[in-house]
Amino acid sequence: MKVTMPNLGSLASIAGKSLLSNLGHEVILPPPNTKRTLDLGVRYAPEYCCLPLKIVLGNFIEALEKGADTIITVGGWGPCRFGYYSEIQKMILKSLGYKFEMISLEVPHGNLIRMLNFVNRLRNKKSLPSFIEALKLAWAKVVTIEELEKEALRVRPRENIKGETSKILKRGLSLIDNTNSIEEIERIKQKTLIDYSKIIEGNEDKDLIKIKLVGEFYVALEPFVNHNIEEKLGYLGVEVERGVSAIPWISSFLKFFRENKLQDIIENAAEPYLAQSVGGEGQSTIGHIVLASENGMDGAIQVIPFTCMPEIVAEIISKKVSDDLNFPVLTLIYDEQTGEEGLVTRLDAFVDLLKMKKFERHLIRR
Repeated sequence: MKVTMPNLGSLASIAGKSLLSNLGHEVILPPPNTKRTLDLGVRYAPEYCCLPLKIVLGNFIEALEKGADTIITVGGWGPCRFGYYSEIQKMILKSLGYKFEMISLEVPHGNLIRMLNFVNRLRNKKSLPSFIEALKLAWAKVVTIEELEKEALRVRPRENIKGETSKILKRGLSLIDNTNSIEEIERIKQKTLIDYSKIIEGNEDKDLIKIKLVGEFYVALEPFVNHNIEEKLGYLGVEVERGVSAIPWISSFLKFFRENKLQDIIENAAEPYLAQSVGGEGQSTIGHIVLASENGMDGAIQVIPFTCMPEIVAEIISKKVSDDLNFPVLTLIYDEQTGEEGLVTRLDAFVDLLKMKKFERHLIRR
């Protein structure tokens, strides 16, 4: 099989590629997201569909143009329309004349047979020990990528020379991409962390505005879609903490076997305002906002694609949360018309607001 998958930050291009290539698949990744990717998705997707569907559709078209014949994607469940998107994309691509097979990976929720069928397809006749080793390596890459990206969020607003954090991160991710050794991945991580520490000498304890970034999974984690919001906030002197992570999502496939204690904490925090799932990350968004307030952060930013039902529900509820907890929340809605200049203006204004509130709190304490 000539396999492809959607872009999602560094995760698909590094960890996903590692898993599939070590199982003997030929991996044909789509090019990095560009305006052409977006234009292709907008041209062929239904207008009412959200931005992630359109860009991922563009990914698939560009990968099929490069010779891919099998698409691995993800599905969903519950009220979120995300669960239908792989089927919609499949229908569109077939109508355009592309010949391919689509494999949609979904959280089993009791359907163990379906999950095992997918695993067997993925194994590609490799022995069980080889399959487990490929999984371990890919998982090590996922965990390390997220650790380095999250540490970059702490380092970037403290760096002594603008842009150094992103350079160090890019170099570390490139090295991780090119190794098949878990021990080497750990060495690369430690070296990258040391490099981070060198560029913030004298600023380690700098008191900064701290913002929780929450919202829809894809928009929060794909820099092209969110216009590199994490980097922009870092350059505004803001320490960002992610409320969206690939690790819990991937771990949810194991929820059939074990509990997810972190998710329980998030859901318990959301319960006074949103006691049940509304699909997607809606309930988690509320839980993260509550926890961010309890942990003394300065504010939260919710990023959502236009028409996303779960996040629209969360947006409405977040206003009540914000009022009750006196905790500022900014909601940014993305579609194909979202402009970078308008985004920067809103971020500047929100950060200024948080700085003013923080200054007022310091005066009161005196």
